[in-house]
Amino acid sequence: MNEWLAVAPRAKVAQGQIGCLVSLNDADRTPQVLQDGEVVDLGNGKRVRYLDTPHIPHGWDAGALYEEISGTLLCGDLFTQLGDGPALTESDIVGPAIAAEDLLKYSSLNPGMGKTIRRLAELSPRTLALMHGPSFSGDGVTALRALAANYDSRILGHASPDAAA
Repeated sequence: MNEWLAVAPRAKVAQGQIGCLVSLNDADRTPQVLQDGEVVDLGNGKRVRYLDTPHIPHGWDAGALYEEISGTLLCGDLFTQLGDGPALTESDIVGPAIAAEDLLKYSSLNPGMGKTIRRLAELSPRTLALMHGPSFSGDGVTALRALAANYDSRILGHASPDAAA
C-alpha cells in the first residue's frame, strides 16, 4: 500500500473502521475511516457507497462498495468462482459460488449472513463485480437473495424467508 501511495501522491486510502485499525494503521498517510453507508465522490460522475459487511463472507474487516451511477456492487469474495472463465457473464454465478463454498469452506458462517447479503440486494445492483470470478451482468437482486438463502440453509438448517423471492 505504501508503495502505491508513493507513486500516487493525491490518492487516499479508505476503509471501514475495523480495516483501518487492523490493516491500515501503518499507512504513510492517515486512512479515511468510512462509516457504514457513507458515500464517497470519486469525481467524473462516480460515487461509491461503503457498506460494512463484517465476516461476510469471512474477514471481520469485510465491506462492499456500491457504485451508484452504474449500479455496480463491488462485492469482494461473495460469489467466489473456481477455474478460468470470461471477464463478464450473464450466466448463473450462484451455483458456482455454492460449489466453491462446498469445496473451500471459506466463509465465516454466522447467523447474520443472510440478512447482510439481503441488505446488499436492496441496492438493486445491475452488475456484481467479483474478486474471484467473472463480473455478472443481470438480476443482481435475485442472485444475492439466492446466495443469502443458501447461507441461511447452511446456518439455520432451513430456507430463508425470502428464498422464493
